[in-house]
This record gives sequence, C-alpha cells and structure tokens, in this order.
Amino acid sequence: MWEAPGNKLVVHLNLDVVDRLSAEIQRGFGLVPKRGAEVGGVLLGSVEAGEKTIVRIEEWKAVACEYGRGPSFLLSGVERDNLAMVVESARSSGLKPVGFYRSHTRDGAMTLGEEDLELVSQHFSDPNAVVLLVRPFATKVSQAGFLLREGGAFPAEAPSEFPFRRNEMTGEDAPARRSMYERKPRQRGTRGDEEMFERPAASAAPEAPPYLPPMPTFGASAGYASAEPAAAPAVDAPTKARGGWMWFPLSFIFLVLGVALGFQAALTFAPELQQSQGTRAFQLNLSAGRNGDSLTVRWDRESTAIKAAEKGVLEIEDGEETRLLPLDQAHLREGSVIYQNTSPTVKFRLVVYMGSKVTVNETVEWAQ
Repeated sequence: MWEAPGNKLVVHLNLDVVDRLSAEIQRGFGLVPKRGAEVGGVLLGSVEAGEKTIVRIEEWKAVACEYGRGPSFLLSGVERDNLAMVVESARSSGLKPVGFYRSHTRDGAMTLGEEDLELVSQHFSDPNAVVLLVRPFATKVSQAGFLLREGGAFPAEAPSEFPFRRNEMTGEDAPARRSMYERKPRQRGTRGDEEMFERPAASAAPEAPPYLPPMPTFGASAGYASAEPAAAPAVDAPTKARGGWMWFPLSFIFLVLGVALGFQAALTFAPELQQSQGTRAFQLNLSAGRNGDSLTVRWDRESTAIKAAEKGVLEIEDGEETRLLPLDQAHLREGSVIYQNTSPTVKFRLVVYMGSKVTVNETVEWAQ
C-alpha cells in the first residue's frame, strides 16, 4: 500500500505485479550495454471510491517499442495505436486501465517527459489515474515512485521513492519459480500463460485433411497406396532390386559433395578464419557469473569469430521464459551483457553470424 501525504488517493500494489514487472524491466535494462532500454505499458486494476479512493493495481500489459529514436520509451505512430488498442481492450474486460508505467534509465530525477504527458493525457484522463516510474540498477535494488494528479496535473517528479522488490517491501522472498528442467514444453501458438490464437471448441468438427498434390512419378509404378489393395506392379524382380540398390552409392556421393560444399562455404563467408589454427577461431569463451543482484554474461571480444561477425543473438532461458537478445557488431565488441534473472537456473546460448551460411555458437548454464 502506498499513500502520498495530503492526498486522498491510496495505491494498492499487488506483489505478484512487482515480481513479474521487475523482471521485465530488468530484461529491458540488459538489452543495451551501459544505459539499458526503457520499457512501458498499461497498469490494470480497479478503482474504489470512498472516504479515500483506492486504486488497486492487479495486472499490467506491456506495449512493444522498436526504439527507433534510441533506448528511451518513445513510441512511433503505430506503437501509439497499439497502446490505444491495449487500453480499449482492457476496458471491455474485467480489469480497467488505471495508469501508465515506464522504466527510467535517463539521467536525472524520475520525471515525465513531454511524450509521457501526451500519452497520459490522451489515454488516462481519469483524475484517479496513476503513473509508476521505476529506475533499474545493475548492482542494487530498483527504485520506484508513483505520480498522482494534483490540481489536474502531474508533479514535475516523483515525490518519494521506494525499493521495487518484494523482499524490501514486506521482508519476504518472491515465490520460487520452476527451473527450466521442470517446466513443461510451451505449446506452439502461446506466449507465457496467454493464448495467441483462440483454440477451437472441443465439439467443433474436425477439419478436413489438407490437400496433398500428386507425388512426382519416376516410372510407371510410382503413386499413392489406396485403401483398396492394389495389384502388384508388373516389374521384374532383378530390375527392381537394381533400381533400389542404386540409391546407396548415389546417397554416399551426395553426402561427400555436401560436406565439401559446406567446408568451401565456411572458407568463403569467413575469410578471417582461414588464418586461424584448429578450432581456436571458433571459441567464444562464453561465461556467466553473479554481479550483485544481476548476472553478467561475458565472451571473448578478441575472438576471431567475434571480430569476423556481422551480428549475433543471445538466447536466454530463464525459468519458463525464453528471450532473444539481438546483438549488432558494436554490442559484440563490448564483450558482455548484464541480465537480471528471475529463476535459480539460467541457460545462455550465444549465436554469432559470420555470413549468410556460417554461424558459431556456445552455451553456458548458470545455477545458484
């Protein structure tokens, strides 16, 4: 529960929201070295009128940002439309939009920018709407602050700050999450606990099997087997045997040819690796270690593979969550990324692209 002196509005913040939103903010913070990327979205809940108005924050919905103007949460026209859709869809559900949230990685005090004020004014005009700003840190607990309207306008900055973590709020730890070994495989078409596509009703009639085009024929005997037993094709047994055994030497020739072409492609698309000996050119020396409240993932930025790379991707399996962190050449040259984990076991896989057909990857697992 949060309450500002002299204000008749009280905020009740669900601790489960704190746990999950904190993890999402830290993931954004780890996307960009040094400063981190901001994330933002809509706070969902309810408003109870009384002697003191109670704003209950029970859920949140992120709004995607492609960071066309840097790591700040500055939305394009299409992204603003997406935020409007989130607000409108929430109004037709059980929870209503009660405010706006954003992480704050900019210099200076936690304040609302001009674009923040435009968004809040346009989509959160209710006088009881709240704004939550959270400043993440790499080595200490994130700090948060609520902003409430005073005389119809939001103050210049958050009047007070508080630690944005369950343990500092209540003295209790967040519920333990299952490790990636205990989780169930995620169903295709889902994201987290939400269905991306509506599942058909159990009573719905099964769909007709997809149409299959005729198979290409190689001789008069080729075709599909039907439900009725078909007559045996009139082919001499010796001829059939010779045709079947012919594929074995051909398959071996194709295999050798494929290996040779693959090796030649590696030399073509990664010329810098030709001067390296053995497998040392492919060593990334990926490692992960604890750094305060976060994990630091490191790789050898002097590696020949890193120097020859055009781009990369860091795959992160953290409990039931899986994220892909794109890395350009500048990020690969940094040699490290800071990541805030939410489970006791995290698996990192760095994939480096040195051309359209050549990749190098290494995997490391961190366990508490």
